[in-house]
Amino acid sequence: MKALRNPVAVTTLLALQACSGFQSGSEQAHTPQATLNDPSSVKPQTFVMRGEVILGHEVRSIVPCGSQQQYWLDLPEDRFQQGMKLVRSPYAPLYGEVIGHLEPSGKEGFAADYAARFVVDKINLLTAENTQRCAQPVQPTKAFGNEPFWSVQFADNALKFSQVGQEAQQLELTTTKIEADRRRYTFSNGQLELNLRSCSDGMSDSLYGWSSTLTIGDKTYRGCATLSNQDTTQRWAATYQAQASKNAPFSVSLVMNPDHTTSTTYSYQNGGADTVEKGFWQQLNPSQVQVVGTHLQGQPLTSERLYTEKDHSLTAKQEKVGSVVYDIAEGGLTLYKAGNAHSSQQTVADSNKVPSSAEFNPQVDQALRDYFKGEKQDPTGTRYRWLTYDLNGDGNKELLAQLDWCGSGGCTLLIFDNVEQKWQFNSRITLVQTPLNLGTQSHQNWRDLVMFVSGGGAVPNQHTLQFNGTHYPLNPSVAPVANYDEISPVQLFSDGLTPHQGGVTL
Repeated sequence: MKALRNPVAVTTLLALQACSGFQSGSEQAHTPQATLNDPSSVKPQTFVMRGEVILGHEVRSIVPCGSQQQYWLDLPEDRFQQGMKLVRSPYAPLYGEVIGHLEPSGKEGFAADYAARFVVDKINLLTAENTQRCAQPVQPTKAFGNEPFWSVQFADNALKFSQVGQEAQQLELTTTKIEADRRRYTFSNGQLELNLRSCSDGMSDSLYGWSSTLTIGDKTYRGCATLSNQDTTQRWAATYQAQASKNAPFSVSLVMNPDHTTSTTYSYQNGGADTVEKGFWQQLNPSQVQVVGTHLQGQPLTSERLYTEKDHSLTAKQEKVGSVVYDIAEGGLTLYKAGNAHSSQQTVADSNKVPSSAEFNPQVDQALRDYFKGEKQDPTGTRYRWLTYDLNGDGNKELLAQLDWCGSGGCTLLIFDNVEQKWQFNSRITLVQTPLNLGTQSHQNWRDLVMFVSGGGAVPNQHTLQFNGTHYPLNPSVAPVANYDEISPVQLFSDGLTPHQGGVTL
């Protein structure tokens, strides 16, 4: 048996083993149940992840739509080489839709710096054209081709066939046959067949995962296809909680986010600091979800729980830490669903909140090292938190990095302009306290920044920093005081965390 080397992990695990079991339901008999005692039974269901893909010699990553979480993209070598042919310049982003599952990143190789690996089973789409497709709604399965231009979309139990200059046809399906590498849809006077193989239409910088053959009467059309890019496991994304009790002196909150990241927080009744475990989640079957912890209090530690769902609650009866499986006392830990954490109403509100990240990103790391090299400073030991946001409206996101160079008035913020998909240093701002807001106005096409200034003898107030054509001002305390109507609801570094509380170390 391996010893647990992390004292926080030992404390948390012992507390869980000692806590009283919350009421848990019986497992659903009709679904084969995975268990930590039988690793072969733990088989994650593949799902679609779509977002920004970066491919290069030392970088293979994907950032899910609407997220700043970066996963290592574990691509088969032949698919990687096909994808590289789409890359127009080093680190130029692609839009991607990939199907696979998540695994821990391991301790060696380039992937070790990432929170997890997304192991690709199939590519649905990789494209260098219109890389901003995250803004588009979820798409259904569709087939298409040219010479002549044609397309097929699914609508209920029918296919809608369209050709340029002709009226669309509704083709009612009679039979459907779905296999791992082939799909066949039959209608009265023909069929549509999709086959799993790389496909290019010859007219775009895009790689599709499926080829298509459509037969209508005596006519045959050939082209490519994509499956629906909807992640069908998103129903798990929510917040689940268990309250403290006499025998469990802490409450537990598990948040499963749409980007498949997780955060498990243990809040103690005695006023002690929270214990936070970060990781990822994925569905095993319709009634079970796997939650893998990768970091505890910011330190690497691998743990695993399998939660079984019943009546809007999740129950885990065991926990695996390292290679050792432990029983959770008195029937396990049950967490109750606190409601969908990502309803449409909350999504609108959350779109104005841009949290910072403490995840390693090779492009961010390189930009900071280039800055320090130019300043002839040794960055060793410097900690930082970062985010990206389009400050100048050109469709490319700038990099904002908050350093742990802090005094009583705040910390240092570096801003890097996105120039041809490479971050170049632009501005340094001191006395920065987070969160900070964007202004409602722009100067020289760059959004104003509104920062709260206090400490160091300054009168507490909001100040507006205006871009002067080359950079933002260094010191916000001498910038004009902001009027209320000059402050937008968009909040950067919305989590309010500083690099001292958890950041990447150079």
